[in-house]
Amino acid sequence: MGRMLADSFHRMRDARVVAVCDPLSSSREGAARAYEAEAYADYRELLERPDIGAVMIAAPNHLHRDLTIAAAAAGKHIFCEKPMALSVADCDQMIAAAESAGVKLMVGQVLRLMFPFSRMKELTTEGALGLPVCVDICRLGGVSRTGWRARRDLSGGFLLEVNVHELDLMRHLCGEVQQVSAYGGRFVRQEVDYADVYQVNLLFRSGAVGHLHAGCAGATDTYCGMVICPTGTLSFGPEWLVGRLQRDGAHAAEILERGEGAKPDGIDWEVASFVAWVLRDEPPVVTASDGRAAVELAEAAYLSMEQRRPVDLPLNCSHRTVPELI
Repeated sequence: MGRMLADSFHRMRDARVVAVCDPLSSSREGAARAYEAEAYADYRELLERPDIGAVMIAAPNHLHRDLTIAAAAAGKHIFCEKPMALSVADCDQMIAAAESAGVKLMVGQVLRLMFPFSRMKELTTEGALGLPVCVDICRLGGVSRTGWRARRDLSGGFLLEVNVHELDLMRHLCGEVQQVSAYGGRFVRQEVDYADVYQVNLLFRSGAVGHLHAGCAGATDTYCGMVICPTGTLSFGPEWLVGRLQRDGAHAAEILERGEGAKPDGIDWEVASFVAWVLRDEPPVVTASDGRAAVELAEAAYLSMEQRRPVDLPLNCSHRTVPELI
């Protein structure tokens, strides 16, 4: 993911990659050659460079907080890949560090910026369909659960490592969440130390409801969902990045298409927004508050599973971290 983000920065006209850092020599040397940049094994040496105005953090999830705080102390603007951190308390420390240092902090919640999800947001805010009343997403399978991704203390488990995308998207479409209830457990994947099946229910302040079925236990990969609105239903999947709109009374569904003047898709959109925010103070398309809110939803789901009860938001958890499930 770090290389994908760096590729996008490298294509920008008003930003360039001048340094890369990785403890693995093969990774840092390969990236340094690709971008004609200087390579560092220690991020602290990179942060000492006065000519660097911003950093992009795409390290394993458990490192996001400490790297962000160090970068803020060095006076660098920060783009941090999702999940923002492994707890709301960590997110709050990151936000406080950025505010104290007077630097900008953006989180890479890119799914909301990808087609067809960005088009779905447009359609639900243009007024023709009405505001969403229900969102239902199923995401099973996905990336390999090996190395640090198999450990709850390093990755945050599947909800934070993967489904922080869907949690952010659901909030983006339906607004703030009032209550979370969740169920799950580890049933199949013994190579991980966290739940491999999740059922997460959301009650939004608007009165809308949401459901996320997720995990890594299934033998097949599945990604699909629907957003029900008063005068039509939006859906996506099972084909990747294909969306449809079924209007009430219509005989057939419409295949979603990009609107006129559509923004660059996904990563290029978020990177361009970050650069515009740093250089011209244009409002960012995703904020640190958005990143924190997605982590809060995952933390509330874990807490609901642990305590076997619905959990109201906002969480009062500045003193706690997400508990181990298994």
